[in-house]
Amino acid sequence: MAGLTTLQAQTARSLEEIGQQWSDVAIRDVNDGSLPVMLRAFDRTWHTNAVGDALEMMAKGTTQGMLREEPGYSGLYDSRNGYVEVFFDDESSGTMQACCRRRANGHSLLVVMLGSHDGFDVELLLSYDYDPQACRLTPDEKAIEGLPKVTDPNMMHIHELPQTGDELEVIEYYGDDVTEYRFAWDGSKFGLSKKNTQCYDCGPVEIEGEYYIQVQLEAAEPTIADFVETCFSNGDVLPEMLGDIRTAWHRYRMNKTLPSHTTFLLDKNRGYMRYERKWDEGDYSVAEMCYWNCADRRHKLIAQSIATYDENSMYICSQYDGYMFSLYDNQKKTMNQAILPDIISGDYSDLEDMATVVFSLPRTGKDIVVKHYTPSGVKQEKLLWDGNKFVRK
Repeated sequence: MAGLTTLQAQTARSLEEIGQQWSDVAIRDVNDGSLPVMLRAFDRTWHTNAVGDALEMMAKGTTQGMLREEPGYSGLYDSRNGYVEVFFDDESSGTMQACCRRRANGHSLLVVMLGSHDGFDVELLLSYDYDPQACRLTPDEKAIEGLPKVTDPNMMHIHELPQTGDELEVIEYYGDDVTEYRFAWDGSKFGLSKKNTQCYDCGPVEIEGEYYIQVQLEAAEPTIADFVETCFSNGDVLPEMLGDIRTAWHRYRMNKTLPSHTTFLLDKNRGYMRYERKWDEGDYSVAEMCYWNCADRRHKLIAQSIATYDENSMYICSQYDGYMFSLYDNQKKTMNQAILPDIISGDYSDLEDMATVVFSLPRTGKDIVVKHYTPSGVKQEKLLWDGNKFVRK
């Protein structure tokens, strides 16, 4: 611990300085290829507060928790898989990720991501080859083949290092375009395996006088994952709660541990997604998504619902709470918003008050449970799916 205290007392190096110099500096006197030892040696040369905090957490044997008792400042250490990270929920300060992989030649690869989102967005990705004979970390810029470069001040790269899987991801934001790069581990290096560009801010497309959102499919038929990706795809644009859902989905997709206050479930077989977030005051939010196959076999009805509850599980209706329905066209591969008259048989007027109405979406079965929160208590009813619309009961 005395060594860690010394590390924390070091002057933090700026990301600009590290970015300009790291590739020219080998790090010597590295005793072994374990993540704690390599990261400690890295921090002796290129100290940042986030890496210092990660080292302190690792030394304590902590796997996950709050750091420095600051709200939202968290760390995660997975010693079994050789992964550690430090992050702010609101991305307002320094962040880091680091992972290590054993290489086929007996060496090890250390990858470190250093990030800052305090007034400006920048992330550095640094990779080193560890030679156990020389006890040295040597910068290895070829360890990630096909890595995109930042070529414009308006371009931003967000990096996700692998925790349990063998895939590294880079998301590039440039204007309205968002490009996703996937890099697969082959035993010696990460190589570019997939590149996908989408325009998340371009808005709906016009088809025959109507506006639709295009759905990018990974297979011939859409799954709940495709709809989640379409609706919660861009955390850089989606605000607050919606951005939190996107972050949880992204980490889930990357097989990464979620923060202790967050749970995320994706049931592809039943076409259902559930996200839950606990807040500091004891409140918690629940977001759900599911879909139904329509009787005409051409359309699918997609539902989203978000609700926030107090510590007594009473609905309190926060800013992003409410529900929304969309209709997906299998032939056009598009979706657009569906209004209640189109999906509810009979009177629907009392369902429009989102301040008092919560739609609980089904993971099993096809019927929606509607809860009406009134001064006299909670009233409950079901919306029964008949293949085209919901019938109130």
